[in-house]
Amino acid sequence: MSVRLQIGIFGGTFNPVHEGHLAIAEEVRKTLGLDCVLFIPAGRPPHKRGRKILPSRHRLEMVRLAVRDHIGLDVSELEIRRPGKSYTIETVKQLERQYPKGTRFYLILGLDAFLDISTWRSPNDLLSRCNAIVVSRPGYRFSDLSKLDFLGAINRVALNELDKGRRSRYEYRLPSQSRLILLHVTPHNVSATQIRDHLSGGKRLKNLLPPLVESYIIDHKFYRRITTTS
Repeated sequence: MSVRLQIGIFGGTFNPVHEGHLAIAEEVRKTLGLDCVLFIPAGRPPHKRGRKILPSRHRLEMVRLAVRDHIGLDVSELEIRRPGKSYTIETVKQLERQYPKGTRFYLILGLDAFLDISTWRSPNDLLSRCNAIVVSRPGYRFSDLSKLDFLGAINRVALNELDKGRRSRYEYRLPSQSRLILLHVTPHNVSATQIRDHLSGGKRLKNLLPPLVESYIIDHKFYRRITTTS
């Protein structure tokens, strides 16, 4: 019997990648027994119009530096190399062609992002091609998922237990038969916005970034002023 690979897809702008990203990826990988979590920096993220971000080549290099010494974490330049906007459905289709037949893909999303998934390109097709891992996010409640019509009669009691920390995990079978896995993960008081604000104000970062990433940012003098998109 052939062994099916289980690959986590962790997309984002990563402007910059930070310790919180790494901690979530590690926790998800170990909790669910994934073979690998693949970081995929977005080339042109469609949901971040008007926001100025670092050129994609620098964000990609920072992610490479961040995952260098982490077994089970890797990085893909798929979205950065692909022309046009970075739609997740196109990324999943491309990964299906690159990986062996039967590979199981798990899309890793913050709860805030999943609540808006109906605004993504082809969300039904996306959730039929891969399982979804939705992780807790400060300021958002799993109980808000009961408002999403496409989830049907999801267990509201389980959602409330997740919000209160009485349950760490809940699984739900979507109409497409893909798995929706809700995880209450260890909270991390760090965000890319917070880091950019610290750097622009000349404040110390206090271990918010992987050391190699912090050195890269300092060497290139990033975030001292607004940088335009490539």
